[in-house]
Amino acid sequence: MLEAFISDGGARADAYRLLAYAYRRLYGGPLPEITKTPEGKPFFPARPDIFFSLSHTRGRVMVCMGDVPCGCDIQSIRPVSDSVVAKTCAPEELAVFDFFELWALKESLIKLQGRFIPYREMVFLRDGAEIRPPLENVRARLYPAGTHMAALCCVGEPPKAEIYVPAGNLI
Repeated sequence: MLEAFISDGGARADAYRLLAYAYRRLYGGPLPEITKTPEGKPFFPARPDIFFSLSHTRGRVMVCMGDVPCGCDIQSIRPVSDSVVAKTCAPEELAVFDFFELWALKESLIKLQGRFIPYREMVFLRDGAEIRPPLENVRARLYPAGTHMAALCCVGEPPKAEIYVPAGNLI
């Protein structure tokens, strides 16, 4: 089971509040201690059976959590220069995705892997409605969210189409 959550916010603290909310909702109890790998990927040392990822941007935060390795990203849609697009996307990708779809997908794959991968080395393709990540056994999904674009990459089964948007205060 893998669940994804999006909420208003934008600060790192908002992302951690959403993470605590997701943990309570899925597993009950307080958020376990978090530590990071040498590359910076956060994890729960006391709960190696639970995987999570978090992201924050202007106005929104996103968390995914579950029993499979995962990575998520959310981006606010805003103007970007042609040079940024050229540095991050291959022409064949831009033929089937827009820039913010690709950026969110690439960032979510980096978070899944727990290490930086040069953007141009990750080429996402599309087969009809199916997104094809550049790694075997990795699945991906996009979540358009108004003025934001979110993505989730995970190992194994494709991510659910539904994303949970909690109402009210998460504290």
